[in-house]
Amino acid sequence: MEKNMKHVVIDMGSSRISVMAAEVLDNGQVRILSEESKRSEEVKYGFVEQPSKAAFTINELTRLLQNSARLGEIKRLCVSVNAKTMRQVPLRITRSLGFGRVVTRSLVDEMDEECYARINQPNVEIYDVIPMYYELDGTRTDDPIGRKGAELAGVYNLIVGNADIKTELERCFARTGNVVLDDFMPLGVEALAQVLLDDEEREAGCALVNFGATTTTLALYAEGSLQRLLVVPLGGKNITWDIRELGISEANAERLKCLKGSALKSMVTAPVRIQIPSSEAGASPVKVDTDFLATIIEMRLTEMMQPIFKELQETPFPLKAGIVLSGGGSKLQALAEFMEEKTGLPVRFGDHSAWLSDDTDERFSDPAYAQSVGTVLLLHDYLEENPMKMTAANTEKEADKTKKSNTRGTFFEKTKTLMLRFFEDDNYLK
Repeated sequence: MEKNMKHVVIDMGSSRISVMAAEVLDNGQVRILSEESKRSEEVKYGFVEQPSKAAFTINELTRLLQNSARLGEIKRLCVSVNAKTMRQVPLRITRSLGFGRVVTRSLVDEMDEECYARINQPNVEIYDVIPMYYELDGTRTDDPIGRKGAELAGVYNLIVGNADIKTELERCFARTGNVVLDDFMPLGVEALAQVLLDDEEREAGCALVNFGATTTTLALYAEGSLQRLLVVPLGGKNITWDIRELGISEANAERLKCLKGSALKSMVTAPVRIQIPSSEAGASPVKVDTDFLATIIEMRLTEMMQPIFKELQETPFPLKAGIVLSGGGSKLQALAEFMEEKTGLPVRFGDHSAWLSDDTDERFSDPAYAQSVGTVLLLHDYLEENPMKMTAANTEKEADKTKKSNTRGTFFEKTKTLMLRFFEDDNYLK
């Protein structure tokens, strides 16, 4: 792979679409060259509802990025994906080896591939297969290759979701006319974990909670791997809509939440009254006390987090490393205190700034950019391990132009052997 190769990644959120150009330096840090974003309503809960409009936005942003990052033609994008329908399903596959047979790489790959045939439900797609561990003659091992035994079992976590997620994403990129979707799509939560969690936290047990605009995602790590996944179809916009019911515009409700809102009423020790223009023409301004505002936020937040609190309580392994908060919605005041009070676990905010080069603009330290930075790193590692992919990408561009009418149903066949990434529904405060 060429030195300091430039990577372009896209984050399609429920409130904003963002395209970033970056390069990974020799020391492993990420230098962000530029980023272009635009508010959008084309994606809801990780699902592209308006493919044509989203395609127009993508073309607009890539043209702007070409100029701001001083790039040539942008041919391919590595996309971030996530949706509320995605969930984790455990699976176990066994093979009888006979007496003293050596476990080969081809046998393990065959078992891994078989996972894709195990979910046979209408409109349900497997988006990722995560090997957790293997058991050789009842003894657990992370790498059985080269060892002898009579029976091999593989324990997996499958990430499944609505098949229309990728179908509509395919339609969107088929309509860009110029930009091709890369066939490497790392899990969004894995991109976050790449820059927010260290190896010790993933091994000891850790909960990564990503607060987005329309979804809140819980990813539980233990023994170095993603153990549980839960996507709740509620996010920061739901809190904003509750505040809007006071009789103010959505824009003012969002501003009020960000500037004066609190996740805990008990943290508002000196309440003040705020006057806000009414959403009704000619009506008197709306007056809101900050302690009442906190009551609204805390009630909605508690409701949103109930499924996540339940999952944390029922987790069969200890979360010694506590909870790590991420996403644009994590900037809500007193959110860490709220989570600590409700769960009894230590809480910290995710910080990806150590991954950024010294000459990268400070604004990219905002948590809203963590997932894109993680995607850049995962894409870089993937291309280093598969250098021929870049050569193939350059030659595929012309072929793709002649296949637009046949794209449906074929584009995502390549994803069957790759780790896929969720639509991360975040960045609503970005």
